[in-house]
Amino acid sequence: MGLKQLQVIRHKTRFLVSLFLLSVVISPGCRKKEAQPDDPMPRLWVTQLPSEVYFCSPVLSIDEKKVFIGTSAIPGINKKYQFFIALDANTGTEIWRMPLGINGVRSAPSVDSDNSIFFTVETRDPVTGIITGDELWHISAEGNFIWKYDINQDNLTIEVGLSAPTIGSDGTVYVGGDKLYAVNPDGSLKWTFTGLWPEAIRNAPAIGSDGTIYFVYHNIPLTALNPDDGSVKWSLPLGVDDHCFSSPAIGTDGTIYVATQPGILYAVSQNGNLLWTFDIASVGFTGVFRSSPSIDKNGSLYFGLNAGNPSSAFFAVNSGGSLKWIFEPGDLPDDVPDDHFDIYSSPAIGTDGMIYFGQEFGRVYALRGSDGSIAAMAETSSGITWSSPAIDKNGALYICDLNGKVFAFQTTSDGLDPEAQWPKYRYDNQNTGRINNK
Repeated sequence: MGLKQLQVIRHKTRFLVSLFLLSVVISPGCRKKEAQPDDPMPRLWVTQLPSEVYFCSPVLSIDEKKVFIGTSAIPGINKKYQFFIALDANTGTEIWRMPLGINGVRSAPSVDSDNSIFFTVETRDPVTGIITGDELWHISAEGNFIWKYDINQDNLTIEVGLSAPTIGSDGTVYVGGDKLYAVNPDGSLKWTFTGLWPEAIRNAPAIGSDGTIYFVYHNIPLTALNPDDGSVKWSLPLGVDDHCFSSPAIGTDGTIYVATQPGILYAVSQNGNLLWTFDIASVGFTGVFRSSPSIDKNGSLYFGLNAGNPSSAFFAVNSGGSLKWIFEPGDLPDDVPDDHFDIYSSPAIGTDGMIYFGQEFGRVYALRGSDGSIAAMAETSSGITWSSPAIDKNGALYICDLNGKVFAFQTTSDGLDPEAQWPKYRYDNQNTGRINNK
C-alpha cells in the first residue's frame, strides 16, 4: 500500500472518528438544493447497541423475525468490548447477545438454512488491542458457539474492506482471509485458493446457479472456481489496476458484474469473455468503488461511488453498459467536506421499484429506479459506512450507523423484488451470496 493511499485512509479514519464522537446531526445549511422526497420513511424503531458498527450489515433470520448484527470499533477506537446480537425484528428488543471480548465483527453475517450464522472476526490482543488475526465463526440461531476457523494463518495485514462469508447450497462456506478458504459445514478445511502472491483479502465471492464460485481481488483476476476442489475453470484479468473491494453480482443469464477500484464496471460472460465495460470517466467522474452492484429485473445495475469528483454520486447503468442516470446527493451541510459524502452502502431493490441505500453522512435514500428521483429519505444519528440495507416482507428496512444504532424504517415495498436478478448486497436477506433459481 502506497504512502498516498495510507494518508487517505488515515484522513478518512480521523474524520469518521470525529463524526462518531460528535454524534453528527444533519444541519439545515445547504451546499446544493435538490428536489425534496415525496414522503419520509417513518422510523419504526431504533436500538442502541453496546458498541459501534463500522463494518457490519444487518441480516435476517429465515422467517425474518430476527435481525442479527455484530459490533466493531471504529478504527482507532479499539478497547471497547464487542458483541454479536439478535434483535426482535418487530420491536428492536434484544433477544440475546454473544460477547466477543475486544474482537470485532469484520463482515456482514450470513445465515444458513438452519438459521445458524457465519461471520468473520478480527481478533485483537486483549491487553494492547493490536490486531492478531482473522477467524471465521459459526454460531447457532440461539447465539451458542459451534466452531471457528483461522482464515489468516499467514498473519497478513488487512487494512480495508470486507469479506462476508458466502454459503453454498451444500453448506460449504467460502470466505477470504490470507487466501480464499472453502470450509466444510463441520468446520474442517475443504480447499484454499490464492493468486500468484499471498493476498490479504477483504471482499467476498459469489456463487452462480450452477455452483461455480466467482472471485476477484487485488492480485487475483476474475476467476471461476470449481466448488468441489477449488480448481480454476477460467481466469480473466480486468485491467492494469483491477483492485477490487466490492463483491461480484451475477445476472440470471450467468453474466458476472464486477466494480473495480479505478471506477470501472465490468460485465463478463459465464464462460469468461468480456462483454462490456462502463467507466465513470466516460461521464465526467473520477472515484473508487466500495459499493457492490445490485441488478433489477431488467438487468439495470445500481451502485455508489467513493472519493468521487465532482461528487460521490450513485449510478444506474443499463443492461448493455450505457448510462441510465446519475444521482448526486444534494442539500448537504456546508461544514462537511465533499469527500465525506461517500457511498459504501450497497443498494437493495424493493418490490415498489425503489432503490434503497445508505450514505456516509447519515441518510437512507429511496430512489425511483426509472429515473433516479428521490421518493423518500430518512436520517440516522451518525454516518453509515459499510452497512447495507435488508428489507423484509412487511417493508421494514434495517440498517446500522457508526454510533451502533440499528434502525428500522418503513418503506412502501413488500420486501426485496423477487424478480430482481441480484436484489441486494450478498443477494438475499440472509446474505448467502448465492444466486437461487426462482
